[in-house]
Amino acid sequence: MNEREKVFEAYSYRTSSRFGSRVKVSIDGGRVTVTGPRVGIFVYRLWIAAQVIVFWLVVPALLAAVALWDWRYLVVALGLAVTHWAIGTFGAVSFWELANINAFAEGSRGKSIAFSVSAVKGVKIGRGWARNGLWLVIPLYMPGLNQMAEGYCVSFEAPDGETGKEVVYALHMQTKEIAQSLAGLLVGQ
Repeated sequence: MNEREKVFEAYSYRTSSRFGSRVKVSIDGGRVTVTGPRVGIFVYRLWIAAQVIVFWLVVPALLAAVALWDWRYLVVALGLAVTHWAIGTFGAVSFWELANINAFAEGSRGKSIAFSVSAVKGVKIGRGWARNGLWLVIPLYMPGLNQMAEGYCVSFEAPDGETGKEVVYALHMQTKEIAQSLAGLLVGQ
């Protein structure tokens, strides 16, 4: 590492950047590199779609319970809620944490994506990390996650590295000062 390079360790929220768990973020001159466990596009989209569908099926089940005054639809709603939780947990553990363990065993830190600092847009600290519809996947968890993210989570949009599209990176830093430092570097300060 040279004197210009700044290296950060962060916890990556499982956003459209498809990184998750602990990542390394390095900024060297005008380049940002994120390295860590990352899943493929198809797996990520399938995981998100499954969660959205199952979660939002709870609404008609609850409406049916009220409209038909039938407790069995409450059981269905509860089952769907548990299934939503199970899909989210299974994906987090098997897709990212297992990748993290495998990368560790291989002596690597995972996959790397690099992009220019000038390509970074919409740098925010705290709320706003669940943009571009991600909040639809986890609406019940949003208040707690937003509270936890306040002052610590640096989010921004930047190129995906594989698709050419812009995706959301959400990086939870160890301290508020480190979050401020990373955000400053991402906006070119």
